Amino acid sequence: MPVPDLILHNGRIHTLDASERTVNALAVSGGSITAAGEDAEVLALRGPHTRLLDLEGRAVVPGFYDAHPHLDRMGLRDLCGVKIAHCKSVAAICDAIREAAEHTPPGEWIVSLPMGAPPEDYVFDAGQLEEGRFPDRHDLDRAAPEHPVYIRSPWGWWSRLPLPSVANSKALALAGVTRDTEAPPKIEIVKDASGEPTGVFLERNWAPILEYTLFQCVPRFTYEDRYAGLRHAVRLSNAAGTTAAFEGHGVTPQVIDAYRRLEAAGELTVRMQLPLSVPSAAFGDRKIGELLAHWAPRIAGLGSDAGSGGWLREGGLCLDVADPDSARIIARGYPYEQWAGHFYQSLPHERLVALGLEAARLGIRVCTLVCYELERVLRAFEEIDAQVSIRDRRWVAVHVTEATPAQIARIKALGLVATVTPTFMYMAKDRFNLQALGARGTPIRALLDAGIPVALSTDGVPHSMLFAMWEALARWDNDGKQTLGESRLTRIEALRLATVAGHYLTWDEATRGPLVPGNAADFVVLDEDPLTCKLDRIRHLGVERTFVAGREVFSKP
Repeated sequence: MPVPDLILHNGRIHTLDASERTVNALAVSGGSITAAGEDAEVLALRGPHTRLLDLEGRAVVPGFYDAHPHLDRMGLRDLCGVKIAHCKSVAAICDAIREAAEHTPPGEWIVSLPMGAPPEDYVFDAGQLEEGRFPDRHDLDRAAPEHPVYIRSPWGWWSRLPLPSVANSKALALAGVTRDTEAPPKIEIVKDASGEPTGVFLERNWAPILEYTLFQCVPRFTYEDRYAGLRHAVRLSNAAGTTAAFEGHGVTPQVIDAYRRLEAAGELTVRMQLPLSVPSAAFGDRKIGELLAHWAPRIAGLGSDAGSGGWLREGGLCLDVADPDSARIIARGYPYEQWAGHFYQSLPHERLVALGLEAARLGIRVCTLVCYELERVLRAFEEIDAQVSIRDRRWVAVHVTEATPAQIARIKALGLVATVTPTFMYMAKDRFNLQALGARGTPIRALLDAGIPVALSTDGVPHSMLFAMWEALARWDNDGKQTLGESRLTRIEALRLATVAGHYLTWDEATRGPLVPGNAADFVVLDEDPLTCKLDRIRHLGVERTFVAGREVFSKP
């Protein structure tokens, strides 16, 4: 046995191995765990250069695994634009715009981040601001008379509808918006008593289309924005204890390139698997088939991670069945993906079968968001499976929000992996009918009882897997101030779903996850024990240290 590089001792280390052992000490060497046991036996292994970390009774758990984090999007919402999250009033927003104008050459755009605070406290109702109204064109004109100004809306799933955007007079003129401008689908151009636009736009599309329609002139996110945002998001993820993730919604080639660049710089400190997103709304099946054939050497089978040292793997494909009206509009802006980081897709049944079958023939695993569309996705997967078996390929049903017993049996028969986002229940009123579904929604217990592999995800709202673990247990609807039925999960089951279960998505369950000798040394030190603290404390637990491959990637100041 090699001399350990690091020994943690005097703690409560939940290994989540097959026997669910809790030990006091852990030894790490060369990025792997070499011993887990009692203090005396593990400390006896130390050498002259072994680092000792006295946990002083703190809890250690395997690193958190997020099955759907949208890291690239998380960075954009924090960095890319004038920051107004702290602003609780029209006056404060205008002060922030005025300050930005002082440092911006006249005539250049001033674009702000959305009103309200990420990740879930965005402004969607005028009553959230002190004045009881949104800022308008005249407010922004006074704040920055020499600049076009645009307050960007959030991505729809971070907030509640409507999504407010605001433009000043110069921005309206550049966009060509007048009293006679026709509003795009599900967008209200707010007007004053005389019929003139106020500069306020209220959008009711979950995927915002205003910058694909009236405001195509607004400066767009650049590749450098996405790269900087990704660097930022990786640090935030480590600070939340996340050590591995699977981007179940898929990402564009540009985002994959940003990940590669980050990994090459030695700054990717979350183990990532990236399924490919394809522009199926912008191109026909022949073109998409050519793209799949081109990418197959990298994304087929288990995926490719040559040269990444285990940090980055490209593998799999996302095919989606979202809103067709939004998809047609967004496709006209190809290859721009605004907030999304993935291409917006809306595949009818026939196309989902055709492209899924092509992927199956190439050995590419498919992930599909099921949400409202589980039945249609199951029928498509069954048609594909009848021609090319998918049953041992771990295809993924992303965002399982409801399922009947019969549908759960079909998920099991197809060999699918289910990912679940418990935090949807927190805003249940406008999330997939979850408030009405109550105990039948987010069926984690039923999926587990059927023997279906399940992993938890955050969707980035918020990006804490401790919050996701808490919500899986509490099932708290903050809109209705009620619980949506009993979870019937134990604490240790919920912890397992938030940490080790996700590694099944990437075929790494034999080498990552449980804190046992031979496995990767990916773990988190917490300030309290999630298995014994009060239930509501779980979501507020502090991450003190995060280790990936034995490397300390976060330490609380």
